[in-house]
Amino acid sequence: MALAVTVIIAIAVCFLTVLFSYRYIRKNFDSIDRVLDSVLARNTDLSLEAAADSRISKLTHKAVKIIQMSEMDISKIRQEKEIIQSFISDMSHQMKTPLSSVAMYTDLLLEGNITEAEGQEFLLRIKNGTEKLQWMMDSLVKMSRLEVGAIELSPVPLGIKQTIADSISTVYGAAARKNIFIHTAYFEDVLLLHDRKWTSEAITNILENAIKYSLPDNKIDISLETLPIYTKIRITDYGIGIAPDEWNSIFKRFYRGRNAKGVDGAGLGLYLASLIFEKQGGYILVDSKPGIYTTFSMFLQNCKK
Repeated sequence: MALAVTVIIAIAVCFLTVLFSYRYIRKNFDSIDRVLDSVLARNTDLSLEAAADSRISKLTHKAVKIIQMSEMDISKIRQEKEIIQSFISDMSHQMKTPLSSVAMYTDLLLEGNITEAEGQEFLLRIKNGTEKLQWMMDSLVKMSRLEVGAIELSPVPLGIKQTIADSISTVYGAAARKNIFIHTAYFEDVLLLHDRKWTSEAITNILENAIKYSLPDNKIDISLETLPIYTKIRITDYGIGIAPDEWNSIFKRFYRGRNAKGVDGAGLGLYLASLIFEKQGGYILVDSKPGIYTTFSMFLQNCKK
């Protein structure tokens, strides 16, 4: 009799153990199922269920992290898509005018009902349009390669005087055609950390803007100031100027200032110059009074002594 009771008790205990184990396992599976459903639905409002089971709590916490990472990736992809769409739209807008001009003058030449002088003028305008398109394409390629890191700048200790001289020689012809005198204040040559080729191109872009937006028979001042950490290269023109509310915007891709209407340009020069200086640990600032002056201050790191 005692043996039978013992067996019954043992069976009952086993049954209860199996029942509770089943319920526990089912509850855990239900919790895991809810977590997975939330992951699929990208729902971060999950209870950590810390009091119920620390293992489920850990699983829930990891699931929330996965959802957050997924949301961040989606947001990043969406932002990149918007940037690309904006870039294509801006590029299309900038290329529309020179392309239309080239097409129109080509059609007029093909019709043949023009004088020899008109033919020469149309050819010159076609040449100017294609040169602008070529410059834009070159700038876009440089810009995209710099942005994605396909071009690596190599800042090394070099004398800045030669770099500035290279930039001035590049724009000398354009300045001479407008009778603009480029005055460089005397300074001792200093070693600065920079990539000469790319830094010269950035300074050239600043000088080209200074010439473009200055009236004929004017001047451009260049000076140098050595500071504790950086050396400042200052370029000042006395042209149309830039309104204070546009000082940050002018360094954006394709941005053209309000005063720039009627002046040929694509809004890439200052963006490229700023990007080149940033890639070398430097930066560019602007100060201007419309109709009086514009000063671009370019900062490059000094070499450690």
